Amino acid sequence: MRFRRKEHTANNPLPTNRQPEVIDLYLQAHKYSIQFDISPEISYLNDSLPRLLPEFLPLFEGFPEGVWIAQQAVEEGLDFCQVTFWAFAEEPNAIKAFSIWFQAFFRDERFIDLLERFVKYALEDSDEIEVVLLDWARIHVTEEEVRQAVEEEPHSSRSTAV
Repeated sequence: MRFRRKEHTANNPLPTNRQPEVIDLYLQAHKYSIQFDISPEISYLNDSLPRLLPEFLPLFEGFPEGVWIAQQAVEEGLDFCQVTFWAFAEEPNAIKAFSIWFQAFFRDERFIDLLERFVKYALEDSDEIEVVLLDWARIHVTEEEVRQAVEEEPHSSRSTAV
């Protein structure tokens, strides 16, 4: 889905009878989830650590050019931790490439072990706790949710695209 976000450039001095110039920016946006099973249950979870997981993805080999990650969130239950985030791109092929890369990335045992340990160390009492990567997927969202994510995405993120 492509959505247009309009931004007004307010820094340019304009005569009072003119509206600011409008810049159209088309973004592709998909929402993703990474879920960990935690047994027997979560003690205290420092959610700022799992929130960083999506930010590390661009550092790994094969991460598609032109895609950036934003709007991370962490949800925890009695026995799970779910990290959600949005992937943005200006080009449809870039966001498609990210979807393919994302699915393949989580099939590599080396990365699975690393991610599980990262979440385990975010737990206060992790000695007797087991963390298992349970699921990773693109989340199906409504058109309105995509539109809202695009509107909330700051224009400056484009300049940090990998």
